[in-house]
Amino acid sequence: MKKPPIGPLVALALLAGLSAWIVFKEAPPGQAPKDDAKASDRAIEFSREALKSITLTSDQGEFRVEKEGDTWRIAAPIRTGADKEAIEGLLSAIESAHVERRIGAGEELKTYGLDPPGATLSLDVGEGAPRTLRLGAGNPIGGTWYAQLPAGGEVAVITSSGGEFSRKDLLALRDKSLIDLDAWKVRRLAITRPGGSVSLEKIEDAWTVKTPVEAPADGPTITDLLTALQNLRARSFPAETPTKAELRRFGLEPPVARLSLLQEGWDVEKTILFGKATGENRYARPIGRDAVLEVPGDIWEKIGTRLDDLRRKDLLGVGQYRVQTVTAIRPGQESLTLTREPDGSWDATGLATGKVKADTMDTLLRHVSALKATRFNDRPTEADRTRLLRHPALDLTLAEEAPAEGGSTKTQHLVIGSPDRTGKVRVRDMAWRPIAEAPVGALQNINQQLDAVLKEARETPPAPDASSPAEAASAEPSSSPDGASPPRH
Repeated sequence: MKKPPIGPLVALALLAGLSAWIVFKEAPPGQAPKDDAKASDRAIEFSREALKSITLTSDQGEFRVEKEGDTWRIAAPIRTGADKEAIEGLLSAIESAHVERRIGAGEELKTYGLDPPGATLSLDVGEGAPRTLRLGAGNPIGGTWYAQLPAGGEVAVITSSGGEFSRKDLLALRDKSLIDLDAWKVRRLAITRPGGSVSLEKIEDAWTVKTPVEAPADGPTITDLLTALQNLRARSFPAETPTKAELRRFGLEPPVARLSLLQEGWDVEKTILFGKATGENRYARPIGRDAVLEVPGDIWEKIGTRLDDLRRKDLLGVGQYRVQTVTAIRPGQESLTLTREPDGSWDATGLATGKVKADTMDTLLRHVSALKATRFNDRPTEADRTRLLRHPALDLTLAEEAPAEGGSTKTQHLVIGSPDRTGKVRVRDMAWRPIAEAPVGALQNINQQLDAVLKEARETPPAPDASSPAEAASAEPSSSPDGASPPRH
Protein backbone atom coordinates (compact mmCIF):
# COMPACT_ATOMS: atom_id res chain seq x y z
CA MET A 1 0.00 0.00 0.00
CA LYS A 2 1.38 3.43 -1.00
CA LYS A 3 2.11 5.81 1.91
CA PRO A 4 0.40 9.22 1.79
CA PRO A 5 2.70 12.18 1.12
CA ILE A 6 3.88 13.81 4.34
CA GLY A 7 4.19 17.38 2.93
CA PRO A 8 0.49 18.34 3.30
CA LEU A 9 0.35 16.77 6.76
CA VAL A 10 3.33 18.83 7.92
CA ALA A 11 1.76 22.00 6.52
CA LEU A 12 -1.51 21.31 8.36
CA ALA A 13 0.38 20.69 11.59
CA LEU A 14 2.29 23.95 11.26
CA LEU A 15 -0.94 25.90 10.51
CA ALA A 16 -2.59 24.42 13.59
CA GLY A 17 0.42 25.32 15.71
CA LEU A 18 0.47 28.90 14.43
CA SER A 19 -3.25 29.28 15.18
CA ALA A 20 -2.73 28.00 18.71
CA TRP A 21 0.17 30.42 19.22
CA ILE A 22 -1.94 33.40 18.11
CA VAL A 23 -4.71 32.35 20.52
CA PHE A 24 -2.15 32.01 23.30
CA LYS A 25 -0.73 35.47 22.58
CA GLU A 26 -4.16 37.11 22.63
CA ALA A 27 -5.13 35.61 25.97
CA PRO A 28 -2.85 35.37 29.00
CA PRO A 29 -1.92 31.94 30.44
CA GLY A 30 -4.81 30.13 32.12
CA GLN A 31 -7.53 32.22 30.45
CA ALA A 32 -9.37 31.45 27.26
CA PRO A 33 -10.28 34.27 24.90
CA LYS A 34 -13.85 35.48 25.14
CA ASP A 35 -15.71 35.64 21.85
CA ASP A 36 -18.44 38.21 21.76
CA ALA A 37 -21.38 38.83 19.45
CA LYS A 38 -20.38 42.48 19.35
CA ALA A 39 -16.90 41.83 17.97
CA SER A 40 -17.48 44.21 15.05
CA ASP A 41 -18.53 47.34 17.01
CA ARG A 42 -16.46 50.50 17.19
CA ALA A 43 -13.60 50.81 19.61
CA ILE A 44 -14.82 54.30 20.53
CA GLU A 45 -18.25 55.64 19.65
CA PHE A 46 -18.70 59.23 18.40
CA SER A 47 -20.29 61.30 15.65
CA ARG A 48 -18.30 63.85 13.67
CA GLU A 49 -21.04 66.44 14.05
CA ALA A 50 -20.88 66.31 17.86
CA LEU A 51 -17.09 66.12 18.12
CA LYS A 52 -15.49 69.21 19.73
CA SER A 53 -11.87 68.23 20.25
CA ILE A 54 -9.40 65.33 20.04
CA THR A 55 -6.53 64.82 22.49
CA LEU A 56 -3.69 62.40 21.71
CA THR A 57 -1.04 61.39 24.22
CA SER A 58 1.89 59.13 23.32
CA ASP A 59 5.67 59.04 23.45
CA GLN A 60 5.46 61.71 20.72
CA GLY A 61 3.92 64.14 23.24
CA GLU A 62 0.43 65.44 23.93
CA PHE A 63 -1.56 67.12 21.17
CA ARG A 64 -5.02 68.59 21.11
CA VAL A 65 -6.96 69.66 18.05
CA GLU A 66 -10.17 71.65 18.31
CA LYS A 67 -13.02 72.22 15.91
CA GLU A 68 -13.70 75.83 14.97
CA GLY A 69 -16.79 76.00 12.80
CA ASP A 70 -16.11 73.64 9.89
CA THR A 71 -12.32 73.65 10.30
CA TRP A 72 -9.84 72.11 12.74
CA ARG A 73 -6.96 73.87 14.48
CA ILE A 74 -4.19 72.65 16.74
CA ALA A 75 -4.72 74.04 20.26
CA ALA A 76 -1.78 72.42 22.09
CA PRO A 77 1.17 72.35 22.48
CA ILE A 78 0.98 75.44 20.21
CA ARG A 79 -1.88 77.21 18.49
CA THR A 80 -1.59 76.83 14.74
CA GLY A 81 -3.48 75.58 11.71
CA ALA A 82 -4.12 71.88 11.23
CA ASP A 83 -3.46 69.85 8.10
CA LYS A 84 -6.86 69.05 6.57
CA GLU A 85 -5.74 65.73 5.09
CA ALA A 86 -4.00 64.66 8.30
CA ILE A 87 -7.11 65.40 10.41
CA GLU A 88 -9.32 63.62 7.90
CA GLY A 89 -7.00 60.61 8.06
CA LEU A 90 -7.09 60.67 11.89
CA LEU A 91 -10.90 60.80 11.96
CA SER A 92 -11.13 57.95 9.45
CA ALA A 93 -8.70 55.86 11.51
CA ILE A 94 -10.78 56.45 14.66
CA GLU A 95 -13.99 55.54 12.85
CA SER A 96 -12.52 52.36 11.36
CA ALA A 97 -11.00 51.09 14.65
CA HIS A 98 -13.29 48.17 15.60
CA VAL A 99 -13.31 45.54 18.32
CA GLU A 100 -12.24 42.14 17.07
CA ARG A 101 -12.37 40.31 20.41
CA ARG A 102 -13.37 41.27 23.94
CA ILE A 103 -11.21 39.88 26.72
CA GLY A 104 -13.05 41.32 29.71
CA ALA A 105 -12.98 43.85 32.51
CA GLY A 106 -10.86 43.65 35.64
CA GLU A 107 -7.92 42.05 33.86
CA GLU A 108 -4.28 42.58 34.77
CA LEU A 109 -3.55 45.60 32.63
CA LYS A 110 0.23 45.18 32.64
CA THR A 111 -0.23 41.91 30.77
CA TYR A 112 -1.59 43.82 27.81
CA GLY A 113 0.75 46.80 27.92
CA LEU A 114 -1.99 49.01 29.36
CA ASP A 115 -0.42 49.96 32.69
CA PRO A 116 0.74 52.49 31.70
CA PRO A 117 -0.84 52.65 28.24
CA GLY A 118 1.33 53.27 25.21
CA ALA A 119 -1.05 55.96 23.96
CA THR A 120 -4.44 57.45 24.83
CA LEU A 121 -7.11 58.99 22.65
CA SER A 122 -9.75 61.26 24.23
CA LEU A 123 -12.75 62.63 22.37
CA ASP A 124 -14.78 65.55 23.67
CA VAL A 125 -18.29 65.28 22.27
CA GLY A 126 -19.66 68.26 24.18
CA GLU A 127 -21.51 66.38 26.91
CA GLY A 128 -20.23 64.40 29.87
CA ALA A 129 -16.65 63.36 30.41
CA PRO A 130 -14.38 62.83 27.40
CA ARG A 131 -14.44 59.32 25.94
CA THR A 132 -10.96 57.85 26.33
CA LEU A 133 -9.48 54.85 24.55
CA ARG A 134 -6.21 53.50 25.96
CA LEU A 135 -3.88 51.68 23.62
CA GLY A 136 -1.57 48.91 24.79
CA ALA A 137 0.75 46.39 23.19
CA GLY A 138 0.51 45.39 19.54
CA ASN A 139 0.14 41.87 18.17
CA PRO A 140 2.98 41.32 15.66
CA ILE A 141 1.10 38.57 13.82
CA GLY A 142 -2.37 39.93 13.24
CA GLY A 143 -1.45 43.61 13.30
CA THR A 144 -4.03 44.15 16.07
CA TRP A 145 -3.69 46.06 19.33
CA TYR A 146 -4.76 45.57 22.92
CA ALA A 147 -6.92 48.43 24.14
CA GLN A 148 -8.97 49.43 27.17
CA LEU A 149 -12.37 50.56 25.96
CA PRO A 150 -14.04 53.75 27.24
CA ALA A 151 -17.14 52.08 28.60
CA GLY A 152 -16.41 50.05 31.76
CA GLY A 153 -12.67 49.77 31.18
CA GLU A 154 -13.01 46.48 29.33
CA VAL A 155 -9.87 45.06 27.68
CA ALA A 156 -10.29 44.15 24.00
CA VAL A 157 -8.37 43.44 20.84
CA ILE A 158 -8.93 46.16 18.23
CA THR A 159 -8.09 46.45 14.53
CA SER A 160 -4.76 47.75 13.29
CA SER A 161 -6.10 51.26 12.53
CA GLY A 162 -6.07 51.87 16.29
CA GLY A 163 -2.29 51.78 16.26
CA GLU A 164 -2.16 54.81 13.97
CA PHE A 165 -2.95 57.08 16.92
CA SER A 166 0.36 56.40 18.62
CA ARG A 167 2.35 57.39 15.53
CA LYS A 168 0.93 60.91 15.16
CA ASP A 169 3.17 63.83 16.04
CA LEU A 170 2.91 67.61 15.81
CA LEU A 171 4.51 67.79 12.36
CA ALA A 172 2.08 65.21 10.98
CA LEU A 173 -0.98 67.06 12.29
CA ARG A 174 -0.15 70.71 11.65
CA ASP A 175 -0.70 72.72 8.51
CA LYS A 176 2.55 72.59 6.55
CA SER A 177 1.51 74.77 3.63
CA LEU A 178 3.61 77.85 3.02
CA ILE A 179 0.68 79.93 1.82
CA ASP A 180 -2.98 79.22 1.14
CA LEU A 181 -3.54 80.27 -2.47
CA ASP A 182 -5.22 79.23 -5.71
CA ALA A 183 -2.72 79.48 -8.57
CA TRP A 184 -5.47 80.31 -11.07
CA LYS A 185 -6.88 83.21 -9.02
CA VAL A 186 -3.64 85.15 -8.48
CA ARG A 187 -3.77 88.54 -10.22
CA ARG A 188 -0.45 90.16 -9.25
CA LEU A 189 3.00 88.80 -8.47
CA ALA A 190 6.20 90.59 -7.51
CA ILE A 191 9.60 88.97 -6.89
CA THR A 192 12.67 90.66 -5.45
CA ARG A 193 15.72 88.41 -5.64
CA PRO A 194 19.47 88.64 -6.29
CA GLY A 195 19.99 90.15 -9.71
CA GLY A 196 16.91 92.35 -9.76
CA SER A 197 13.17 92.57 -9.28
CA VAL A 198 10.25 91.71 -11.53
CA SER A 199 6.53 92.39 -11.25
CA LEU A 200 3.74 90.78 -13.24
CA GLU A 201 0.01 91.31 -13.59
CA LYS A 202 -2.78 89.18 -15.01
CA ILE A 203 -5.03 91.22 -17.30
CA GLU A 204 -8.02 89.53 -18.95
CA ASP A 205 -6.55 86.07 -18.27
CA ALA A 206 -3.19 86.97 -19.87
CA TRP A 207 -0.02 87.60 -17.83
CA THR A 208 2.01 90.74 -18.51
CA VAL A 209 5.46 91.71 -17.27
CA LYS A 210 5.10 95.21 -15.79
CA THR A 211 8.67 95.84 -14.58
CA PRO A 212 11.52 96.16 -15.44
CA VAL A 213 9.98 96.19 -18.93
CA GLU A 214 6.37 96.08 -20.08
CA ALA A 215 5.93 93.01 -22.28
CA PRO A 216 3.77 89.89 -22.69
CA ALA A 217 4.60 87.20 -20.11
CA ASP A 218 4.74 83.44 -20.56
CA GLY A 219 1.55 82.21 -18.90
CA PRO A 220 2.57 78.54 -18.41
CA THR A 221 5.84 79.55 -16.69
CA ILE A 222 3.99 81.87 -14.28
CA THR A 223 1.35 79.23 -13.56
CA ASP A 224 4.08 76.64 -12.94
CA LEU A 225 5.70 78.94 -10.35
CA LEU A 226 2.37 79.67 -8.62
CA THR A 227 1.40 75.99 -8.59
CA ALA A 228 4.74 75.11 -7.00
CA LEU A 229 4.07 77.70 -4.26
CA GLN A 230 0.55 76.37 -3.77
CA ASN A 231 1.85 72.81 -3.30
CA LEU A 232 4.91 73.73 -1.22
CA ARG A 233 4.96 72.02 2.20
CA ALA A 234 7.27 72.47 5.17
CA ARG A 235 9.64 69.64 6.03
CA SER A 236 10.28 71.05 9.49
CA PHE A 237 9.72 74.12 11.68
CA PRO A 238 13.15 75.09 13.07
CA ALA A 239 11.73 78.01 15.11
CA GLU A 240 8.20 78.74 16.31
CA THR A 241 8.83 82.27 17.61
CA PRO A 242 12.28 83.20 16.27
CA THR A 243 14.40 85.96 17.77
CA LYS A 244 16.06 88.60 15.61
CA ALA A 245 19.34 86.78 15.99
CA GLU A 246 17.74 83.57 14.71
CA LEU A 247 16.15 85.39 11.79
CA ARG A 248 19.58 86.73 10.82
CA ARG A 249 21.03 83.24 11.13
CA PHE A 250 18.29 81.85 8.86
CA GLY A 251 18.99 84.57 6.29
CA LEU A 252 15.53 86.07 6.79
CA GLU A 253 16.54 89.47 8.17
CA PRO A 254 17.20 90.80 5.64
CA PRO A 255 15.70 88.11 3.38
CA VAL A 256 17.54 86.67 0.42
CA ALA A 257 14.34 87.00 -1.64
CA ARG A 258 10.86 88.39 -1.19
CA LEU A 259 7.73 87.29 -3.05
CA SER A 260 4.37 89.13 -2.86
CA LEU A 261 1.03 88.03 -4.29
CA LEU A 262 -2.50 89.35 -4.62
CA GLN A 263 -5.34 86.94 -5.29
CA GLU A 264 -9.00 87.45 -6.15
CA GLY A 265 -10.91 87.88 -2.89
CA TRP A 266 -7.91 89.10 -0.86
CA ASP A 267 -8.00 92.58 0.63
CA VAL A 268 -4.21 92.92 0.78
CA GLU A 269 -1.14 91.30 -0.66
CA LYS A 270 0.54 88.37 1.09
CA THR A 271 4.33 88.22 1.29
CA ILE A 272 6.75 85.32 1.72
CA LEU A 273 10.38 85.78 2.73
CA PHE A 274 13.01 83.28 1.62
CA GLY A 275 16.29 82.85 3.47
CA LYS A 276 19.45 80.79 3.24
CA ALA A 277 19.76 77.29 1.86
CA THR A 278 20.20 74.54 4.43
CA GLY A 279 21.26 71.31 2.76
CA GLU A 280 18.49 70.34 0.35
CA ASN A 281 16.07 72.77 1.99
CA ARG A 282 15.67 76.53 2.29
CA TYR A 283 14.35 78.69 5.13
CA ALA A 284 11.11 80.56 4.49
CA ARG A 285 8.67 82.63 6.51
CA PRO A 286 5.30 84.07 5.45
CA ILE A 287 4.83 87.57 6.89
CA GLY A 288 2.07 87.43 9.49
CA ARG A 289 3.08 83.99 10.80
CA ASP A 290 5.60 83.49 13.59
CA ALA A 291 7.11 80.17 12.63
CA VAL A 292 10.10 79.68 10.35
CA LEU A 293 9.73 76.80 7.88
CA GLU A 294 12.19 74.60 6.08
CA VAL A 295 10.86 73.97 2.57
CA PRO A 296 12.27 71.91 -0.32
CA GLY A 297 15.11 73.84 -1.91
CA ASP A 298 14.04 73.21 -5.50
CA ILE A 299 11.52 76.06 -5.18
CA TRP A 300 14.51 78.43 -5.46
CA GLU A 301 15.01 77.55 -9.14
CA LYS A 302 11.49 78.79 -9.90
CA ILE A 303 11.80 81.93 -7.76
CA GLY A 304 15.05 82.75 -9.56
CA THR A 305 13.59 82.30 -13.07
CA ARG A 306 15.31 84.76 -15.43
CA LEU A 307 13.34 87.63 -16.89
CA ASP A 308 13.84 86.24 -20.41
CA ASP A 309 12.21 82.99 -19.32
CA LEU A 310 9.29 84.80 -17.68
CA ARG A 311 8.32 86.62 -20.88
CA ARG A 312 6.44 85.19 -23.83
CA LYS A 313 8.60 84.21 -26.79
CA ASP A 314 5.72 83.23 -29.08
CA LEU A 315 5.24 86.35 -31.19
CA LEU A 316 1.72 85.36 -32.24
CA GLY A 317 -0.41 86.96 -29.55
CA VAL A 318 -3.88 85.89 -30.73
CA GLY A 319 -5.41 82.42 -30.68
CA GLN A 320 -4.27 80.49 -33.75
CA TYR A 321 -7.58 78.64 -34.02
CA ARG A 322 -9.70 81.71 -33.31
CA VAL A 323 -8.31 83.92 -36.10
CA GLN A 324 -11.14 85.29 -38.25
CA THR A 325 -9.29 87.66 -40.60
CA VAL A 326 -5.69 88.04 -41.78
CA THR A 327 -4.39 91.05 -43.71
CA ALA A 328 -0.92 90.74 -45.24
CA ILE A 329 1.06 93.46 -47.03
CA ARG A 330 4.39 92.82 -48.77
CA PRO A 331 6.66 95.44 -50.35
CA GLY A 332 5.31 96.77 -53.66
CA GLN A 333 2.08 94.73 -53.44
CA GLU A 334 -1.54 95.49 -52.72
CA SER A 335 -2.82 94.23 -49.41
CA LEU A 336 -4.32 90.72 -49.24
CA THR A 337 -7.23 90.15 -46.85
CA LEU A 338 -8.38 86.65 -45.93
CA THR A 339 -11.64 86.08 -44.09
CA ARG A 340 -12.82 82.78 -42.59
CA GLU A 341 -16.32 81.69 -43.58
CA PRO A 342 -18.76 79.67 -41.42
CA ASP A 343 -18.00 76.48 -43.42
CA GLY A 344 -14.29 76.79 -42.55
CA SER A 345 -13.12 77.97 -45.98
CA TRP A 346 -11.55 81.39 -46.49
CA ASP A 347 -12.37 84.24 -48.88
CA ALA A 348 -9.50 86.24 -50.36
CA THR A 349 -9.90 89.87 -51.44
CA GLY A 350 -7.50 92.60 -52.52
CA LEU A 351 -4.33 91.31 -54.18
CA ALA A 352 -6.23 88.15 -55.19
CA THR A 353 -9.92 87.30 -55.18
CA GLY A 354 -11.10 83.76 -54.68
CA LYS A 355 -11.56 80.86 -52.26
CA VAL A 356 -8.83 79.31 -50.09
CA LYS A 357 -9.09 75.91 -48.43
CA ALA A 358 -9.05 75.58 -44.66
CA ASP A 359 -5.95 73.35 -44.75
CA THR A 360 -4.00 75.95 -46.73
CA MET A 361 -4.82 78.66 -44.20
CA ASP A 362 -4.14 76.38 -41.27
CA THR A 363 -0.62 75.90 -42.62
CA LEU A 364 -0.14 79.65 -42.97
CA LEU A 365 -1.28 80.31 -39.39
CA ARG A 366 0.92 77.48 -38.14
CA HIS A 367 3.94 79.17 -39.73
CA VAL A 368 2.98 82.48 -38.13
CA SER A 369 2.66 80.77 -34.73
CA ALA A 370 6.17 79.34 -35.23
CA LEU A 371 7.55 82.88 -35.18
CA LYS A 372 9.47 82.93 -31.86
CA ALA A 373 11.82 85.46 -30.33
CA THR A 374 15.42 84.45 -29.64
CA ARG A 375 16.19 87.75 -27.90
CA PHE A 376 14.64 91.17 -27.24
CA ASN A 377 15.72 94.77 -27.59
CA ASP A 378 13.74 96.36 -24.77
CA ARG A 379 14.95 99.90 -25.44
CA PRO A 380 15.01 100.36 -29.21
CA THR A 381 16.03 103.76 -30.49
CA GLU A 382 13.67 105.89 -32.52
CA ALA A 383 15.86 105.15 -35.55
CA ASP A 384 15.40 101.39 -35.02
CA ARG A 385 11.64 101.76 -34.85
CA THR A 386 11.43 104.09 -37.87
CA ARG A 387 13.63 101.85 -40.03
CA LEU A 388 11.47 98.84 -39.26
CA LEU A 389 8.22 100.66 -40.04
CA ARG A 390 9.47 102.25 -43.28
CA HIS A 391 10.93 99.11 -44.82
CA PRO A 392 9.03 96.05 -43.53
CA ALA A 393 9.39 92.73 -45.32
CA LEU A 394 5.90 91.76 -44.15
CA ASP A 395 3.10 93.60 -42.37
CA LEU A 396 0.52 91.29 -40.74
CA THR A 397 -2.73 92.18 -38.99
CA LEU A 398 -4.71 89.33 -37.41
CA ALA A 399 -8.13 89.51 -35.73
CA GLU A 400 -9.89 86.84 -33.72
CA GLU A 401 -13.57 86.01 -34.09
CA ALA A 402 -15.87 88.11 -31.93
CA PRO A 403 -16.31 86.74 -28.39
CA ALA A 404 -19.57 84.84 -27.90
CA GLU A 405 -20.20 86.69 -24.65
CA GLY A 406 -19.68 90.08 -26.29
CA GLY A 407 -16.88 92.58 -25.82
CA SER A 408 -14.12 93.81 -28.09
CA THR A 409 -12.47 91.66 -30.73
CA LYS A 410 -8.84 90.79 -30.03
CA THR A 411 -6.42 91.93 -32.75
CA GLN A 412 -2.66 91.99 -33.30
CA HIS A 413 -0.44 94.01 -35.66
CA LEU A 414 2.98 92.50 -36.42
CA VAL A 415 5.68 94.23 -38.47
CA ILE A 416 8.53 91.99 -39.68
CA GLY A 417 11.73 93.49 -41.05
CA SER A 418 14.08 92.27 -43.77
CA PRO A 419 16.75 89.69 -42.89
CA ASP A 420 20.06 91.02 -41.63
CA ARG A 421 23.58 89.65 -42.15
CA THR A 422 23.26 87.29 -39.16
CA GLY A 423 20.19 85.51 -40.54
CA LYS A 424 17.78 87.24 -38.16
CA VAL A 425 14.68 89.33 -38.70
CA ARG A 426 13.37 91.99 -36.37
CA VAL A 427 9.74 91.78 -35.33
CA ARG A 428 7.63 94.28 -33.48
CA ASP A 429 4.19 93.73 -32.01
CA MET A 430 2.85 97.28 -32.37
CA ALA A 431 1.08 97.05 -29.00
CA TRP A 432 4.47 96.88 -27.20
CA ARG A 433 7.69 98.86 -27.31
CA PRO A 434 10.31 96.04 -27.44
CA ILE A 435 11.60 94.71 -30.76
CA ALA A 436 12.25 90.98 -30.97
CA GLU A 437 14.75 89.03 -33.03
CA ALA A 438 13.60 85.82 -34.75
CA PRO A 439 15.19 83.32 -37.19
CA VAL A 440 14.85 84.27 -40.86
CA GLY A 441 13.48 80.81 -41.66
CA ALA A 442 10.18 81.66 -39.99
CA LEU A 443 9.67 84.62 -42.37
CA GLN A 444 10.62 82.48 -45.39
CA ASN A 445 8.03 79.85 -44.45
CA ILE A 446 5.31 82.48 -44.04
CA ASN A 447 6.12 84.05 -47.42
CA GLN A 448 6.15 80.67 -49.19
CA GLN A 449 2.73 79.83 -47.77
CA LEU A 450 1.38 83.26 -48.71
CA ASP A 451 2.40 82.46 -52.30
CA ALA A 452 0.46 79.20 -52.04
CA VAL A 453 -2.57 81.09 -50.71
CA LEU A 454 -2.42 83.56 -53.62
CA LYS A 455 -2.10 80.76 -56.20
CA GLU A 456 -5.08 78.88 -54.76
CA ALA A 457 -7.25 82.01 -54.57
CA ARG A 458 -6.56 82.89 -58.22
CA GLU A 459 -7.31 79.35 -59.38
CA THR A 460 -10.53 79.17 -57.38
CA PRO A 461 -12.57 82.31 -58.03
CA PRO A 462 -15.45 83.10 -55.71
CA ALA A 463 -18.79 81.42 -56.49
CA PRO A 464 -21.42 83.62 -58.20
CA ASP A 465 -23.70 85.41 -55.78
CA ALA A 466 -27.22 84.31 -56.76
CA SER A 467 -28.68 87.16 -54.74
CA SER A 468 -27.16 89.77 -57.09
CA PRO A 469 -29.90 91.25 -59.36
CA ALA A 470 -27.66 91.24 -62.42
CA GLU A 471 -26.60 87.62 -61.93
CA ALA A 472 -30.17 86.59 -61.18
CA ALA A 473 -31.34 88.19 -64.43
CA SER A 474 -28.68 86.37 -66.43
CA ALA A 475 -29.39 83.07 -64.71
CA GLU A 476 -33.17 83.07 -65.35
CA PRO A 477 -34.98 83.49 -68.69
CA SER A 478 -36.74 86.83 -69.26
CA SER A 479 -40.50 87.06 -69.17
CA SER A 480 -42.64 88.88 -71.71
CA PRO A 481 -44.75 91.84 -70.59
CA ASP A 482 -47.81 89.62 -70.29
CA GLY A 483 -45.98 87.23 -68.01
CA ALA A 484 -45.47 84.49 -70.62
CA SER A 485 -42.03 82.97 -71.12
CA PRO A 486 -40.27 83.90 -74.35
CA PRO A 487 -40.49 81.35 -77.13
CA ARG A 488 -37.68 78.76 -77.37
CA HIS A 489 -35.94 78.25 -80.71
